[in-house]
Amino acid sequence: MTPQQYCQKKVLRQGSNLYYSLRFLPLAQRDTLLALHAFFYEISHIRYECHDNSVALLKFQWWQAEIAQTFQGKPHHPICQALSETLRHHELTEHYFQEMIEGFIVDSKRTRYATFDELEDYCKHTRSVLNLLCTHVLGYQNETTLKYAEQLGIALELTSLLRELRRDVLKGRLYIPQEELVRFNVSEQSLLNCQFSEAIQVLFAYQATRIRSYYNNAFKYLSKKDRFNQRTGLIHAHLTLATLQEMENDGFQLFKHRIYLTPLRQLWIIWRTTWQVRIW
Repeated sequence: MTPQQYCQKKVLRQGSNLYYSLRFLPLAQRDTLLALHAFFYEISHIRYECHDNSVALLKFQWWQAEIAQTFQGKPHHPICQALSETLRHHELTEHYFQEMIEGFIVDSKRTRYATFDELEDYCKHTRSVLNLLCTHVLGYQNETTLKYAEQLGIALELTSLLRELRRDVLKGRLYIPQEELVRFNVSEQSLLNCQFSEAIQVLFAYQATRIRSYYNNAFKYLSKKDRFNQRTGLIHAHLTLATLQEMENDGFQLFKHRIYLTPLRQLWIIWRTTWQVRIW
């Protein structure tokens, strides 16, 4: 198995939003973004694979050393081997990758967030960094596009956390801020027990409204000059935004099932987004 095949197997599930958003990129860019997403997936799942925090920390430390080795031209892991071919070409710097690892180290040590500011900070140091790397690979002219990448990263991560809420609570992890549980009169135990109620539905609706504001902020910051180059990110954004809308239409029955878009719906969104990018 080649390094690129390893990355594809890791993250490119046919029919996923990522699968469709990368599909129309030139091969070199697609391979680079695949490697970046595979790296993100690999380190983000350490917190789920390791029940012992000391073992998780050892794995994170191994990845810190591996990234340092990769930037010295000595990669060992297939993902880093895939990345090493394009790091210099796209001038991606080591601190981005180390920042992501640090973000997940902090997250692995906690299972609760007291405030939304804490949760937003986690998003900025993980998914937003991934988005910034992808933005560099795709190319941009206006500095405000970097703000677009940050805001979109927060939106994508918050959407994922809401969509995967059942998975997380079953593992004892809760990504809804404690202060908001109090505000909406929802007990932590009711979420951990997957007990749906009207109060929980209102709490989830509040999360969705806030997430949507991050998507809107991201679109506002994206420069017109950069919309075509960043169309892959826009496609991913609109696919995920549609997934959020389906969660809302379903009454936020997040404990019962995971929401998916139909292939026809995905293709329609891709066509519509691509057409809008071309006429803007």
